[in-house]
Amino acid sequence: MQRVFFTWKPEKNMQLELLEEWVENKFGVSLPDDFLGFISSNGVGSSPIPGRFSGKIGMDHLIIEEFYWLSPVEDTYSIQYKTENAIDEGWMSDDLIMFARGGSGHLCFILAVKGPHRGKVFAFVDSGVYLEGDQIRLENGALHLADTFSEFIDGLYADEVNIENWEDSMGYLPNEIKEKFGFGS
Repeated sequence: MQRVFFTWKPEKNMQLELLEEWVENKFGVSLPDDFLGFISSNGVGSSPIPGRFSGKIGMDHLIIEEFYWLSPVEDTYSIQYKTENAIDEGWMSDDLIMFARGGSGHLCFILAVKGPHRGKVFAFVDSGVYLEGDQIRLENGALHLADTFSEFIDGLYADEVNIENWEDSMGYLPNEIKEKFGFGS
C-alpha cells in the first residue's frame, strides 16, 4: 500500500485503540487490517498527497481534503462523530464508517466494516450509501470506489499542481512522491 503524507496532522494524541474499541462496541467487529495498517503507518490529517482518486460517472477526480481524526465520539472532527451523525441523519447504513471528506464537507468517503461488503470503499456527495444484506444501494451521486481499502489508497494519485502546492506549503517534497509521480524539485 502506498504511503500518504499530510500537510497538517492533529496535535491531539490520536489513539487508534479508541477507534478500535468504538468499532468493536458499535458494530461488533474489528476494523479491516489494511485500514488499521494505513492509520498505524500514515496517521490522519489534512491536505494529503497523494489525495486524488479517479472519478466515475462524469467526474474527473475526487479530492480528499482530510482524513478524520481518531478521537472520542464527542469530537466533531472524529471518525466516530462523523459516522454517528451520518447514520443518525440517514445518509448511510449502520455498517459503514466515514473516514474522510472532500468537497468542503459535501463529499464523504466511507468504508464498510461488516457484512458481505466488508472492506469496500464508497463515496457520496449529498446523497447516501446503504448496504442491505448482499445488495448495495447507491443513491444519486454515490459511488463504489474500491473493493479493499488498500486498493483505494493505491488508487490515489497526485498531479503536478498538487505536488507543487504541497511542496510550496511544506518546503520539501518526500522522495517517495518524487519517485512515484515524477514531479517536484
